[in-house]
Amino acid sequence: MEGASGVIRVSGVQTTMLLVAALVAGCSAEQSNVTVRRLQPVSAGTVRRIAVLPFTEAALVPRSSVPGQEPLPEPPGETVTRAMADAMRRLPQWAITDPLVVGEGFRRLYGEVRAPTPEEARAVGKLLAVDAVLRGQVSAFDERVGTEIGAGQPARVDFAVELIRVPADTIVWQGEFAEQQPALSDNFWNLGGFLRSGAKWLRARELAGLGAEQVAARLHDALFGGTSSP
Repeated sequence: MEGASGVIRVSGVQTTMLLVAALVAGCSAEQSNVTVRRLQPVSAGTVRRIAVLPFTEAALVPRSSVPGQEPLPEPPGETVTRAMADAMRRLPQWAITDPLVVGEGFRRLYGEVRAPTPEEARAVGKLLAVDAVLRGQVSAFDERVGTEIGAGQPARVDFAVELIRVPADTIVWQGEFAEQQPALSDNFWNLGGFLRSGAKWLRARELAGLGAEQVAARLHDALFGGTSSP
């Protein structure tokens, strides 16, 4: 209840409920915003050299400009591509091709760096002599409306990836991340996720970074085993 000073006072029962919610959400191993599919068996350790290729962008429909909405500093495809490559480089055992090397491969084949078709992705992978390429598509990338302490509309990021073996040209694994940071008033049981995000409303690029970490960890587990999933 609210005291005379305007400060909201939480009862002991409410405090216990908050702690229980945080423990339940924070300790759950299930990531409801990430889904993965293993399409082909991969022997552990046989895919180590991976090139992350520029992500395509679906027909993204930006929100109408409203007061408090922050502008995007770059195209969403570039943001998510970099987030995915950075997240993968932080994990051990595999070798992620430097983005500059990937870009040079595209320029040699096509004269420019661009989001590839499936055929172009395979061609770049063969040129770079990697074990696999990771390509993806961003289907939603909405910036928050407001600030980190009060968002009228939270950020939303949806993207999908697939891992293609080279030179077999076989899609062996797919993953998807879809998340809009919900208000606690809409989903009290997301308190654990809200706390993991730093107890603030994230910008879209920050939400993309968290998604990339989760997807990268699930892919790493699929290729090497272990428990690297956040």
